Amino acid sequence: MTRTKSRPYTVDDVRHIYKNYSNMTAVEIADELGISKAQVSKIVTELRKQGIDLPKKKRENPVEIFIREEPGIKLSS
Repeated sequence: MTRTKSRPYTVDDVRHIYKNYSNMTAVEIADELGISKAQVSKIVTELRKQGIDLPKKKRENPVEIFIREEPGIKLSS
């Protein structure tokens, strides 16, 4: 997989990230805009520093998903 150089981001990119960050992943936004995931993360960080409320995204723990979804699992007290 060859990395391509990202282009500088624009005000329209920032606007798109602000409008879509709660519904899309950083990778999806980056692919759509043609910028890197790191640039998306940097923009989100800068927006938060300026006081913009953007949701924190945390990947759910796969073990917790398994325990919740697997039938017949009994947790010890």
